[in-house]
Amino acid sequence: MAIEVRPVSITNKKDVEVFLHVPWSIGLDKEPNWVPPMLDDLRKLVDPKHSIFLPHGEFQLWTAFKDGVPAGRISAQIDFDYDKTWPNEVPTAFFGFFECVDDLDVANALFKVAEDYARSKKRTRLRGPMTFDTKGDIGILIEGYDTKAKIGTVWNRPFLGPLIEKAGYAKVKDLLGWRYDATIPMDEFTSKISKRTRELPNVIIRNMSLKHIERDAKILQDIYNEAWSANWNFTPFTDGELAVIANDYKIFIDERLAYVAEVDGKPAAVLFAIPDLNEIIGDFKGELMKNPINLAKFLWRLKFNRPKGIRLILLGVKNEYRASRKYGALVACLYEEISIKGKAAGYQTGELSWTLEDNDGINRGIERMGASMYKKWRMFERSL
Repeated sequence: MAIEVRPVSITNKKDVEVFLHVPWSIGLDKEPNWVPPMLDDLRKLVDPKHSIFLPHGEFQLWTAFKDGVPAGRISAQIDFDYDKTWPNEVPTAFFGFFECVDDLDVANALFKVAEDYARSKKRTRLRGPMTFDTKGDIGILIEGYDTKAKIGTVWNRPFLGPLIEKAGYAKVKDLLGWRYDATIPMDEFTSKISKRTRELPNVIIRNMSLKHIERDAKILQDIYNEAWSANWNFTPFTDGELAVIANDYKIFIDERLAYVAEVDGKPAAVLFAIPDLNEIIGDFKGELMKNPINLAKFLWRLKFNRPKGIRLILLGVKNEYRASRKYGALVACLYEEISIKGKAAGYQTGELSWTLEDNDGINRGIERMGASMYKKWRMFERSL
């Protein structure tokens, strides 16, 4: 059987569409828990005119064909922001967009071109998958296949992780997904320390405002870039990503799920969650703006048949407050806020994802508030 891996020209619409539709070509659309990603977002991501990644990186895409039929895909990328943030790390390239049939020959062919690309850029390590960095789709699902993917998270078939290992890659880090049920009351300890912090006269917790979304998105950017800066594989939140939240995300952000905690009138912590749009877009086949009927359905469902689940994407506390005995419980305040207001708004479940497997402090806090770990994604790497 002939296997051919072809580079994708990102200025060739046919090449790009074949690449983006590989999940359909290999039958992922037959899997009940896979939810097609919004192709409009991915088209922008790989479009030289609109990509929010290209201002700080470069990439190449490939599609694998087996007997002339699409059988897999991969990207390889260099992130200059990563290079600047982690100057003492070995020169690292990344792979992403990885999808493949259960065929080691196809997987090996895809990894070969990605590794050759990395070596051509004088990189000695290849890590992934990420599309294109940790703020996008990340990891291979290795636990939790029995539930649908939440918005912005990966769902893949169970063979994919072992296939990557057979291709010569080893685990570097696991990422955890936590499920929270709105019927579970907050634990007594979390409620106690939250109440103590809330009663401080200089502490205010407010909702983010769509009317002032540019201001609040900038606060989110600033706190993320400080609070997460020491986290594994961190790269900074860019102005391009800020614009996506302020413009593209505005249509579906629910103010009742996003908060800023202020101390003495200054932003100290943020929590940003969004409705699980995957509940209402599963029948769109990945198309929204190109399909007026889907767009009409989307807007109607957002208004009259809203999702019942949410995904908590980002939680961060500025360093000066996180290390303070007086304000260290701001995280607990934000947990309590979303538990109360999310339930009042009609949301029934939440996913907190993702957290690093070795972030003991945050993981213990999530467990205390009643959440349980129910999904796990794995990151892989290989020395070149």
